[in-house]
Amino acid sequence: MQIIISDTTALIILAKCNAMYLLTNFIEKIYIPTAVMEELYFKDDIVKSTIENSNFIEIKKPKNLKILNEIKTSNLDKGETEAIALALETGLDLIIDEKSGRKYAKSKGIKILGLLGILKINFLNNDITYIELLYFIDEFKKVNYRIGSKVEKLFLKNLKNIIK
Repeated sequence: MQIIISDTTALIILAKCNAMYLLTNFIEKIYIPTAVMEELYFKDDIVKSTIENSNFIEIKKPKNLKILNEIKTSNLDKGETEAIALALETGLDLIIDEKSGRKYAKSKGIKILGLLGILKINFLNNDITYIELLYFIDEFKKVNYRIGSKVEKLFLKNLKNIIK
């Protein structure tokens, strides 16, 4: 089990799909910065209540203003900025799905994980079946998870290669 930092999008999608257990299958605690908490609480009631009732999510404010100010120049949103800053401060991995945020985090040497990575870990740990993995991808799309068809096909092809 591990501790990880999270941006907003994955948490919103997992909450809307009643699938937060996909995180707790392999993560002990998730730190979210204040800006991410504000973005989550701004969403509909199911997201807010799911996050409020999650005993594994903890608010942790980034403290290093130098790092925070440097990231602010990159034009990322406030939640992404604080999540990346917190990951840099703590040395923890980061759950993030937005393309620009992922690119920036990778450029800073942060190990990242997205929704597809969360599904992959659950599948490889035998917590979900391949059929359930496909089901979750479809459910995520229903709540506005944006994934290109090429990325999805490549992910599924790579997964099939692993299980051969």
